[in-house]
Amino acid sequence: MARFIPFDEISAILRSGEFTAFLGGLEDDHLECKSAPYDLTQEHGKMELAKDVSALANADGGIILIGLRTEREPQQLGDIIRRVGAFARNRLDFAQYQNVLSEWVLPAIPGLRFDWYANSANRDEGIGSILVPHEANRERPYVVAKVVSNAGRIIGSYVGFFERLRENVAPMKPSDLRDRLKDGRRFSELDSRLGNIEEMIGKLTVAQVPRPPAFSAEIVFKRVQRARRELGYEDRPAFSLAAWPLQPIDFPDLFESHDVPVVRLLEQPPHLRPMGFDFAPRRLSTIVEGQLRRSIIPESKILEIWRDGPLICVVPGDDWHLCWAMHSTPESGLRINNLALAETVYLFCDWSLRAYANAVPTPERFKIRIMLSGMNVNGIPFALNPHRPNVFNLAGDWRTAPDAAGGHFEIEVESARADPGVMAYGLLQDVYTWFGFNASEMPYVNREARPARIDPAQIG
Repeated sequence: MARFIPFDEISAILRSGEFTAFLGGLEDDHLECKSAPYDLTQEHGKMELAKDVSALANADGGIILIGLRTEREPQQLGDIIRRVGAFARNRLDFAQYQNVLSEWVLPAIPGLRFDWYANSANRDEGIGSILVPHEANRERPYVVAKVVSNAGRIIGSYVGFFERLRENVAPMKPSDLRDRLKDGRRFSELDSRLGNIEEMIGKLTVAQVPRPPAFSAEIVFKRVQRARRELGYEDRPAFSLAAWPLQPIDFPDLFESHDVPVVRLLEQPPHLRPMGFDFAPRRLSTIVEGQLRRSIIPESKILEIWRDGPLICVVPGDDWHLCWAMHSTPESGLRINNLALAETVYLFCDWSLRAYANAVPTPERFKIRIMLSGMNVNGIPFALNPHRPNVFNLAGDWRTAPDAAGGHFEIEVESARADPGVMAYGLLQDVYTWFGFNASEMPYVNREARPARIDPAQIG
């Protein structure tokens, strides 16, 4: 069973030398695993070290364990520790590690700690660690910078910014880096003040907001397209989910503070299990144009609540979410991970019901639509099979979509009698039928219940 490993437990395992206790652990925001020491004889190895360490320092700190191999598996949205690869102590030169970081990362990261831990079964072998203390974030941002020279002449330079988000380290886009450099750290103290101003304006405008008209699917779809642009998935495979009321409603507390229930729900939406296929950004939200609140991890997930009613979520439709660990190739096209599909749809249905419980009035009826967009590789249609994903059945019974571009699926919900499992079943039944499967072949279903429903117990 995959699990998060708290830092105290990581420290205890390292001290004990019983490294097999790491097996089944999940990489996360604060834990990075490397199967072997960094190759510091090559520039790309030095870059990899600088990237990994600075990314943790730009987040909230963490630890890099050297000697643990991870694998990507279809049941979890994250890499799982599967092997211990202990090695001889002389393969690590921590003085060289420190020199590389001093040369490549600006400013110097304070409090870095390099350690070696011997294996309890063989004291001649062990694993290494690089601890990036939480306190290092006081000096962020940390930039990876390198001047490239040849024979004494400067021929180029590299500047990059990295921040760890869950188990991933992605480079910041140049435009985003420019914005941060332009604004500078001297404006950071304004964040709380701006937040207070936003909340004050929100309170002042509660009574002034007119009731919105009922929505059409076209209006909501334009907002979904905008969310895809904000996420960076306008021209990439995307999985979008939207809900909208069939009567005028309002979220009167949406702009008041981060502590009101509807905003907490935006910033911490429900999930079923650690590292599951949820859509929780777990980031503070921002007010956008006085119309909506948005929580976003760029190129990972975006979640929006609009003051006038619509709820929007977009996650990657490719191997970074919907097709995770499905061995998609240019020849096979994208292959949907049906666990990711079922879990994400169920959670959005659940989240929608909870969100609309905070609306005034609570909508009597609303619609939910899920959208598969741009889901092709070189024109090859994406595919689905009805088998629970594991390493043994990735090759069986795939059926391609009738439209390589994607498809939209929609249900209408009566709030008073709504159940997230029944809602998810209705949406997914249409998806499977579209691919040419009978509803009886759909996994994660409790068919003994009446009506049938997606069963979260079978997902978690």
